[in-house]
Amino acid sequence: MLRETAANRATLRAFFALWPDATVRAALAPLVRDIARKVHGRPTAVESIHLTLAFLGEVAEAALPSLEAIGAAMPRGTCVMQLAQCGTFGGARVAWVAPAETPPELVTLESQLRAALAAGGFRTEERPFAPHLTLARKCGRALPRTAITPIAWNVDRLSLVASSLEPGGARYREIAGWPL
Repeated sequence: MLRETAANRATLRAFFALWPDATVRAALAPLVRDIARKVHGRPTAVESIHLTLAFLGEVAEAALPSLEAIGAAMPRGTCVMQLAQCGTFGGARVAWVAPAETPPELVTLESQLRAALAAGGFRTEERPFAPHLTLARKCGRALPRTAITPIAWNVDRLSLVASSLEPGGARYREIAGWPL
């Protein structure tokens, strides 16, 4: 029997994500400002913009080696995603940018990651995969789905991330990362 210690009781909020590179973040910066203004929302810090593949919630720090092994076992191969539309999720009051069409490689990565996490005993959100990057939160107005000038993103890295909720918003720290 494993003796419970403070070390194996410690938890953190974790998720797997894709992070845009500096070029894509620079292209997103004016969109963040424009959309946040239009929806009367709180803009997301450009360096915090990411695409969540699997949100795990609170996990034991002792589980990190298992999560790192799952991340390391994911299929390799980059894809180009065209961020080509924006809108809001009404209930969550969140403004987003997303691809008009999800690349098949991204669908495969997400489904294999979700299957590996389930096989490893990890719970993830049950809602269908809707790839998006959050541009603003606490939006006061809705924005209908709108086409934008596409922003090409060469998706080439998977990250395991820890998040902490702070007064100014969430803070993120990469725990591990793998090239795709």
